[in-house]
Amino acid sequence: MPLALGASSLLLLGSASIHTLSLQGRLRVAAHQQRAAGADQLRSAAQAFVAAAQGPQACLLPLPSVAWEAARSACPEADPHLLQSGVVDGEPWRLIRWQPAASRGTLLLALDDGRQARVLVRLTDDFAVTALGEPQLLGRSVQEDV
Repeated sequence: MPLALGASSLLLLGSASIHTLSLQGRLRVAAHQQRAAGADQLRSAAQAFVAAAQGPQACLLPLPSVAWEAARSACPEADPHLLQSGVVDGEPWRLIRWQPAASRGTLLLALDDGRQARVLVRLTDDFAVTALGEPQLLGRSVQEDV
């Protein structure tokens, strides 16, 4: 009898361990899928920013986003608000910061739920966008003022 009780306890413990490992695996897969979906949404937001940065708004790309409102005289036809927020597939996004450099710029974007990413943007000498890097996920944050 004690041997049977020990064996059944061992089987029960082994079964619980296998169940726990299976649950952890499912949670890991779900977290990975959620990160991938967030990265995809932020990639789409970066593409929307680039699309909006055409035409008159392209005049703003040589300047950091904090200087856009003051640049109205240099870029009279540009509307900075078109670059500061948008909606992609029903998901609102907003620009936190745009920081240009010689042949690249750094785009910091956030989704409405607080997920953020940094995206490297490759630029030509006249600040036309040639490529977008992969979003570097930065996690979630509370809403910040631009």
